[in-house]
Amino acid sequence: MNMRLSMLLALSLSMAACKKKPPTAAGESTGTETVAEGEGSLPVAPSSDLGPDRVAKVLEKSAQTLAAGDPTTARQVVEDLKALSSVAPDAAEIPFNIGVAYELLGDETNARKAYLRATDIDPKLGAAWLNLGAMSEAKGELDRALQSYEAGLRFDPENGDLVVGVISILRKQGRYSVAVEQAQKALGMNSKNVNIYNNLGLIYLAQGQNDLASFVYQKALNSIEGAGSNAFLHANLGKVYLAKKQPFLARQELTEALRLDPNLVPAMVDLASMNMDDRNWTDAVALLEQARNLAPNDAAIYLNLGICYRGLGRFEESLAAYRKALELDGNNPDPYLNIAVLQGDYMRSYDTALASIDRYLAAGGKNSALAAQWRTELQEAKVKYEKELERKRKRDERDAKRKEDERLAAEFDKVKAARIAAADAARGQACPTSGCPDLLACNRDNICVDVGSPGTAAAGGECKVDTDCGFGLACGADKTCQPGATLDTPPPTVTPAPPPTVPAPTEPSPAPAPEPTPSPWGG
Repeated sequence: MNMRLSMLLALSLSMAACKKKPPTAAGESTGTETVAEGEGSLPVAPSSDLGPDRVAKVLEKSAQTLAAGDPTTARQVVEDLKALSSVAPDAAEIPFNIGVAYELLGDETNARKAYLRATDIDPKLGAAWLNLGAMSEAKGELDRALQSYEAGLRFDPENGDLVVGVISILRKQGRYSVAVEQAQKALGMNSKNVNIYNNLGLIYLAQGQNDLASFVYQKALNSIEGAGSNAFLHANLGKVYLAKKQPFLARQELTEALRLDPNLVPAMVDLASMNMDDRNWTDAVALLEQARNLAPNDAAIYLNLGICYRGLGRFEESLAAYRKALELDGNNPDPYLNIAVLQGDYMRSYDTALASIDRYLAAGGKNSALAAQWRTELQEAKVKYEKELERKRKRDERDAKRKEDERLAAEFDKVKAARIAAADAARGQACPTSGCPDLLACNRDNICVDVGSPGTAAAGGECKVDTDCGFGLACGADKTCQPGATLDTPPPTVTPAPPPTVPAPTEPSPAPAPEPTPSPWGG
């Protein structure tokens, strides 16, 4: 094997290693999907020791390492290949693979320089033009991406991936008629290129020509051998069925796409969208979180995640997702409206919701009519909510007073029950020195009896006789009970007053005898 053939072998592996931008719509990925297992970079010997076979081995090993997509090994690959370039300065594959390594390291500037160096050495190296265009496309620089794809086609006119790149950019730019013309021309040259069908269908779909889009995908499936195993084709057909409001067929195609490629982000997003329509937030979140991990810079994924988290009541996570969407795509202020809905309708933070609408307008939000409508609704909702809060406050106050009254009543009943129990236990017992418990009084017999019973009047209480008073008390002259002799003290001796002196009666003088009355008969 000569050196040139060895380098071409390395090139085929490096193209497999090149990591394209995660497509924003199914069918936009144009590179080979093969991934080789890497075992780390191969140390490079001094230049004098590098023969043709050794160069080929270093290129091949570096390409395999890059194919694994591991950034931790990319730095060593760069050093190895830079050393190799001094031995083979005319090998375009070396700067190409250096560019791939820099992309893995996130160094776009040096990656671009390396790819341009590769095209300087070999302008026909279509993979370098393809990666230059993909880098620009990932940054939204569509004109620059189109220039790279078209430049590559000038030197490599039969490169189907570059053709697909041009068609994809024309579609994104809304130049549908030109894109269709380019796609039909490309199919005339190669009717077996599935990715051309993929993009042609997306063009028709963007124009609302859903039946034409469906026809394109069905034709590809029926006329191209192996097309049925193309995950993008099924994902795009599922997208068409969604547009035609045929959810059963759409779900069927999207599920098949993910079976063929479990990491196909567009299919995940569309399937998650269907779950969102069904308010199946849990399954939607599972798909979107997986998509986010695969495409961490896709703002639309975070926007949908925010909606799903909101549906699950995970409001703080929802807010964080919306803010991440704004961070990733500062030119799209739409998340501010979603934030306003979250803060107003769900978190009841109306002032911050109104502030989010202000931010939307300040950031150039175009739907000012909708923003004005939402502002009015939020202001009305704020007034209503504040009235509800006032009613709730009063209701809570009433409830609190009622509960306090109930607590005091229960406490009183408890105390009362304790007093009755203590009285029941002491009733009829000798009065203790500390006195009878509540509800009882000590009577004249030194026995605890109910208050108000005879002989229980307390000191100072009204009485008529001593027996009205309690133990140790007597009824005083002022008819109140006063401390006096107890029943254990004998009553004092009372000396009776002498009887009053009565003068002795005088014996009456005898009455004079009456004179005899003469009898009428004489005698």
